[in-house]
Order: sequence, then C-alpha cells, then structure tokens
Amino acid sequence: MPSQLQAASLRSLMPEARRRTDALLEQAQRHFKVHIPAPEVRFDLRGQAAGQVRQAPGRVWQVRYNVVLLAREPEAFLAQTVPHECAHLVAFALFGRGIRPHGQEWQGIMHYFGAEPRRCHSFAVEDLPTRHLRRFDYHCACRNHQLTSTRHYRAQAGQTYYCVACRGPLAPGAKGQDSPATFPPGTPPGKTKGGKVTGR
Repeated sequence: MPSQLQAASLRSLMPEARRRTDALLEQAQRHFKVHIPAPEVRFDLRGQAAGQVRQAPGRVWQVRYNVVLLAREPEAFLAQTVPHECAHLVAFALFGRGIRPHGQEWQGIMHYFGAEPRRCHSFAVEDLPTRHLRRFDYHCACRNHQLTSTRHYRAQAGQTYYCVACRGPLAPGAKGQDSPATFPPGTPPGKTKGGKVTGR
C-alpha cells in the first residue's frame, strides 16, 4: 500500500491520471474520426501490472491503474502507462477486438501519442506480490492453449476467446482429451456475448 506521503500525493495524481486519460481519448477521437466509448477509470489494480483495459459486465469499458506504481513513478506513469492503456481502447475502436493486443495497430497509436510502444513497463516491482492463477486447458483448430482461471470462468459465462494464429474460437480441453471445463446449459462455446483474442 502507498505510504502516507504517497497517499497524500495520490489525491492530486489520480485526478491527473483521469484528465490525461480523457484528453488522450478525446485527441484520438478528433484525429481518427472514430467514436471511443468513455471508459470507467478505476484505481484498483494490484500486483505488478501498471495498467489494464477490460470490458466489464454490461460491456462497459474499464481502464484500471495501479496506484502504488502511480505514486512511485508519477511522471513516467502519466507519460507511458496512461497512453499505453488509452492506445488499447483506440486500437479496439479502430480495428476491432481481433487484433494482437500489442501489434502494429497499437504500436502506431502509441507513436501518435508520442509514447514508446513498450509492451511491459520498467518500474521497480520486486517488492510487490504477483498473482498466481490456476490455468485451464483449451484448444483451437491449430494448437492447445491455457487460460487463466479468470478467463476460464468468463468463458463458462459465455465469453468466447479466439486464437491469434488461426482466428478460431477456443474450446475447453486439450486436443485429444476430454474437456475438464463445462459450459452452462444454453451457452455453447460458439455463442458469445463478446470476444477476446488470446495467444496463450
């Protein structure tokens, strides 16, 4: 958790991160002439990740930031992490969800924002906990995959994930094995409420 001094600085840093997020998305909307739904900005991300974009239930987009890293490296966070997450939203609005998360589309938008298109941050995180998630076997037409427990439970609820190589939907179980995952009645893997692309 942030120290008392860091907590005091966060009272100004969190509104600044929100303003920076809004400004970048508005800038991109004008430049690319595309509608980008206003996301919900949250500061509840834990562990070693600096930021995350996700589509919450109800299809509301969320941008999640790590307040510990924001407090530790505010200048770098605002200059790199905020554009990183905003570029994901812009890329999805322009090209759809079937693109690679850090592919050339995202990289081009990062360049437009004037930020280096790095997939991972360089903040010191050795003292922060890491998340260890159970993984479940899935497969597509071309290979086996492993989904984290978070994605597995979303798949059970109707979310469909796609292979970045063959673009086929992922089905539970490894190839040649009985499936350890089951979908609820009326929600077969091909019937989706939204799609995500995975390379793992």
